[in-house]
Amino acid sequence: MDRLYEQMEYDGIRPSEAYAPDGSFIALNEQNVYITHTSNSDFEIINQRHTSVEILFCEEGEADYKIDKEVYSVGKNDILIIGAMDFHFRKITKVPFNRYGLTMLPAYMRTIPAVNDYIDIYKTQDLEHSMLLKGLSDREFAEYVHILRHLREETRNPKKDSAEIVAAYIHILTLMLKRKLSFKNGGNVHSPIHETMMQVKNYIDINYKEDLSLERLGEMFYFQPGTISKYFKLECGINIKKYINTVRVSNAVRLLERSEISIEALATEVGYTSVNTFLRQFNEMMQISPLQYRKKHQAYLKKHYLIDVY
Repeated sequence: MDRLYEQMEYDGIRPSEAYAPDGSFIALNEQNVYITHTSNSDFEIINQRHTSVEILFCEEGEADYKIDKEVYSVGKNDILIIGAMDFHFRKITKVPFNRYGLTMLPAYMRTIPAVNDYIDIYKTQDLEHSMLLKGLSDREFAEYVHILRHLREETRNPKKDSAEIVAAYIHILTLMLKRKLSFKNGGNVHSPIHETMMQVKNYIDINYKEDLSLERLGEMFYFQPGTISKYFKLECGINIKKYINTVRVSNAVRLLERSEISIEALATEVGYTSVNTFLRQFNEMMQISPLQYRKKHQAYLKKHYLIDVY
């Protein structure tokens, strides 16, 4: 049986802007950029899927993240990138597990040209490349923390030029990760087909509630249904129907966490015309039913609270 735990930041102030009126955590799915600084004092296992990119910066402790079929071990001064909508298990193996967390919505990231050129940095890296983000020196790790603290201040206490400052810091962070990963820029040589498929992907991210049949997408982007499916797989590395289902299920998770919506209404809200299809896709992607997930999350909230770092 999974053990529940308390998750806390360090000075006793709960950031109300991170919670919906019913008390559920919404930052992972609804804010363009969000930074937390949290500590887990108990061992636990949870499963997660969210619509944002998640980047973890570990200060202390250890945890294993199973993403797809690979296990990524995270320890002191390690960074782990988890791609948007990638299903993952987390198991804390050494406490306290203290880390900064940065989440960013892909649709927002694509609006920053300098970041969009390197958008593939923010996919889950393979094990070989992830090793390049392990065991940073204290000085190098502190440079990342410096950026996170500034991002946190600008997003939680926005001022006149905060949007531009946030974009600039994300650009700097992207370049730092590019250097660590020896990432090659392919942004300037992308074909028109690639750019169109990125537009299709962005459209799905935002309009997941709508009719996303291949016929409809083909009409909108001037492709035959079979052709748009073929090019999406080639350029995005995932079957288009699977991607649509992943986006819809990820948003269903968000709604389950923040509302008491019925399963029938939930299926419709995220774009399914058949409840049975929704249930099948949810179970396949989350390895748990929607009702079981809600029950587990509600139990989690009773044991969980978040305290602000500053």
